[in-house]
Amino acid sequence: MYTYTNEQLSRYLDHIGYRQDARQEVLEDPLGCLTRVQHRHMARVPFESLSLHYSRNRLLSLDLEDLFKKIVDNGRGGYCMEVNAFFAAILRTLGFTLYSAGGRVNGPNGYEGWSHMVNIVTINGERYLVDVGYGSNGMPHPVLLQHDHEFVGIAPTRGRLQYRNLPDEHADPGQRVWMYSMKEDKASPWRDQYHFTETEFLPCDFEVMNLRVMTAPQSFFVQTVLCLWTLLDEEKKEPVGLLILARDYVKRRIGVESCIIEQLETEEQRVRALEKYFGIMLSAEERKGIRGLASELKAKS
Repeated sequence: MYTYTNEQLSRYLDHIGYRQDARQEVLEDPLGCLTRVQHRHMARVPFESLSLHYSRNRLLSLDLEDLFKKIVDNGRGGYCMEVNAFFAAILRTLGFTLYSAGGRVNGPNGYEGWSHMVNIVTINGERYLVDVGYGSNGMPHPVLLQHDHEFVGIAPTRGRLQYRNLPDEHADPGQRVWMYSMKEDKASPWRDQYHFTETEFLPCDFEVMNLRVMTAPQSFFVQTVLCLWTLLDEEKKEPVGLLILARDYVKRRIGVESCIIEQLETEEQRVRALEKYFGIMLSAEERKGIRGLASELKAKS
């Protein structure tokens, strides 16, 4: 299994602001270490689709050296298969045992086929779902893989895992998948987000999935300029909200409070917002890549 070098691991930990001896923490408190590293990762490595818009070729590599360069050297992020593949290699480098699996997202028109990637980490004989690539409805912590397990996401949102059949999808009533559902608060209804299997997916499987997600015209990521990351509390310990750039606005969500902090009307404004809020500076060549696309922001005449 692929791992990064000690030097690369050190650079990554510096990148996310994790100053502790992570390898020693894995030995002493593996779940605690995993949780803390995940928090710092999601607060520094954005979930984003920028390279599908601000690029000449609009192709995304899942090569782990390419991902290290993109995320650590260039200060960027990526969508689920990029950031989860990268995070899996980081966790293996730290000494964790894990594998990656595929998922199907519940979209507006039902399940969309294999398009999502998750990691399943084993700690002291128990398995945890670890997903740093599901955006605003994702989970910021490792989640115990246990039927009917409920947990708090970014408060007041709540999540749930169930191991169950899909009566409207499965022809065989004996089939089961893990379903991740979430709701905005205790009083809200549960909404199924995605399901995944316990079958290990190989890099070649994700290459096939990645090709469709990054090229299909109906893909959400092809259609939408998106960049978001988690906001931590003042002590950098607990997730408290999200900072989201989506299409033509920047929004901050803290707890139940959500407000648009900037409306974007032109490409120049969006490029400046990416630098201002996420520290992402697009080159002149990258900015040219969006010209003529449906996702380009044009000033209203």
